[in-house]
Amino acid sequence: MRTRTRIRDTGKAGFTLVEAMIVVAIVGIVAAVGTPALSGFFIDMRARSAARSTADALRIARAEAIRSGFPYIVYFSAAPSGDPPATDPAGTALGADPATGGGPFPVLILRDGGVGAPNCLIDAGEVQQGIHAQRDVAWGSTVSGGVAAPGDTGLADHSSGSSFSTPAGAATTWVSFAPNGVPVGFDAACNTGGVGSGGGAIYLTNGRRDYAVVLSPLGVVRVHIWNQGTGQWTN
Repeated sequence: MRTRTRIRDTGKAGFTLVEAMIVVAIVGIVAAVGTPALSGFFIDMRARSAARSTADALRIARAEAIRSGFPYIVYFSAAPSGDPPATDPAGTALGADPATGGGPFPVLILRDGGVGAPNCLIDAGEVQQGIHAQRDVAWGSTVSGGVAAPGDTGLADHSSGSSFSTPAGAATTWVSFAPNGVPVGFDAACNTGGVGSGGGAIYLTNGRRDYAVVLSPLGVVRVHIWNQGTGQWTN
């Protein structure tokens, strides 16, 4: 016995030209509206990543100083706008960062010693670790108006992006961690200060958001972001 199967006509399949044009128009509107917001999202994400990487560099240096018994220095290439990037006290650049096409690393961690006595300088053969740069991120602040972040015991003027200083109070772009983990300031002659001399902060901006990476005099690291709504730094 044969069974017949009847196929029902369900109408025309696919889209008409008018429907297709409406879909294309909607996609275009969504893309036009969403692209700036998406671009801003990634710019903010890179700034947040730069702040976290800077904080991690300080934490790593402190932990390695305690573990190894050697002083560990963190150098920053922070400098006022238009000035060349900062270096070590002898003028040695902070290594070549592939992320910037060979420009200096924005942050460099150095074990001071191991191939000679600690001298606060970048010497060949010493253990080094560079932190890569993030696009659209600069030193300093834009929207916070120069207000110091909570816990920043460094210099009042941090327009270069760094509030760290020498034991005598001169601006620097570096800080050293003693083998006991306490951050200390030092000058070009490698004269180091005592407890409390290494507190300070690094400020980063993408032009729309400011971040502050604060190092306490005892080595605690905290990251703050400027809240434009409240006009304050928040965690």
